[in-house]
Amino acid sequence: MATTLRACTLLGEHLCRTAGAGAGPEHLTRIVLESWFAALAIALSNPTSRAKRINQIGVFLRDVARHDWCPQIPHSAAVYEGDMPRLPPPRPRALSEHLMRQLEDPVNLARFPTDDGRLLLMILIQCGLRLGDACKLPLDCVVRDHHDAPYLAWINHKIHGRVAFFPISTELADHITVQQRAQQQRWPQGCRYLFTRYQTNLDGNKPLHASTWRRHLDAWLRAIELVDEHGAPAHVTAHQFRHTVATRLINRDVPQSVVQDLLDHMSPAMTARYARLTNATRRRHWETAMKVNAEGDPVTVAPEHPLADADWMRLSLVRAKVTLPNGYCGAPVQTDCEYANPCLDCRFFITTPEFLAQHRRQRDDSRQQIADAEQAGLARVAEKNRRTTAKLDKLITVLEHATDSEIVVGGRRENNAAG
Repeated sequence: MATTLRACTLLGEHLCRTAGAGAGPEHLTRIVLESWFAALAIALSNPTSRAKRINQIGVFLRDVARHDWCPQIPHSAAVYEGDMPRLPPPRPRALSEHLMRQLEDPVNLARFPTDDGRLLLMILIQCGLRLGDACKLPLDCVVRDHHDAPYLAWINHKIHGRVAFFPISTELADHITVQQRAQQQRWPQGCRYLFTRYQTNLDGNKPLHASTWRRHLDAWLRAIELVDEHGAPAHVTAHQFRHTVATRLINRDVPQSVVQDLLDHMSPAMTARYARLTNATRRRHWETAMKVNAEGDPVTVAPEHPLADADWMRLSLVRAKVTLPNGYCGAPVQTDCEYANPCLDCRFFITTPEFLAQHRRQRDDSRQQIADAEQAGLARVAEKNRRTTAKLDKLITVLEHATDSEIVVGGRRENNAAG
């Protein structure tokens, strides 16, 4: 409300300058609005600040027209999408690992001014909640699944009070249990929140105020003398932990859709603003790109992959999450395996030259099983192992001839144009 009032004040002052001190609502025409946009471009060089003011006036004028609050204002007085200034790409807000090592240092954490404030900081670092949502965590905020794995149950107040869940470590769950017991001792009659105000809270039903925790955070940052990579004093905000959690997850190959669910974002676009691939991650995907599947063909990536527009050969292990004795499983982690037999028959199977020794040992074992089956008269077992041996022969041949400057395409070796 206050920011909208300031925007209306700026527009009103401009109207008086252009139409005179006696100007009324009927003088607020589209031409006046356009001249105000031009004046804002001079007065506010920051396009983000300018866009915020214009958007506030646009919403205000729409509400006025919808409810017919001021019929004197011309219908042409409206803000359109094209009136908004072009905004620069948002800068990454995730904290560097240099800063996070200092912030997560147990010695530094122990210096936080309050015990409950320290726990709230740990929740922000590990779960990426918004500060307001963390301050309003319900007292009973830990739930467990059928494997007894703990999850933080939190309320997304930004999206109509929707309940969301974030997997947490047993250690963090234990810290929360300690805080729950402290709250129960402080408020024997019961309280609603895991974190409550220290003052003016007789019944214990007022959550910790975000500004109080921010003051403690600022004091703690000064106490631990947080510095950036250049040795200069650094300052962080609570919301940067949310960006950091998203960036860490996406760079550990967690699919963006999963990150979106964990942070309870409304859209993939919002998650994309939070989670940024680092250059090291992009390079790692490229360096591990020399992969072939069970048929000896290269593994390709989707066009939307971060490396799709690069000049490097577009191969990666984005979907490879499970390491096998002789390669990787390229199926999504949550996908059930439809193959009851060795992974050589699976279309998600991915392998590299580093597993040649394991392939050769498996081929030797298969040959021995063929001999034993034939001697025992087990024709079907022998035939099954012959198919396995044939697949292993093809894989071994392909991988033996693959070099750093070559790739395998349809069983043929070709020069890697990106090499």
